[in-house]
Amino acid sequence: MNKIPASISAILFFIVMAVSVVSISGTYVPTQQSITGISKELFSTYIIPFELLSVVLVAGIIGMFHTAEDDE
Repeated sequence: MNKIPASISAILFFIVMAVSVVSISGTYVPTQQSITGISKELFSTYIIPFELLSVVLVAGIIGMFHTAEDDE
């Protein structure tokens, strides 16, 4: 009973992904291809998303420990 909606969702997902890959192929030109360039971009341009991701990961780890602890 759930196979039809799941199949339709999977097909639509792969169509959207294929169209996305085809439409963006060849349009991206990286400006710097070194570890230094990546670190400069990460800690200057993308510092807010980087910090938010670290908070989300720490919250996930704390939640995992809370879920896994024994109730004695």
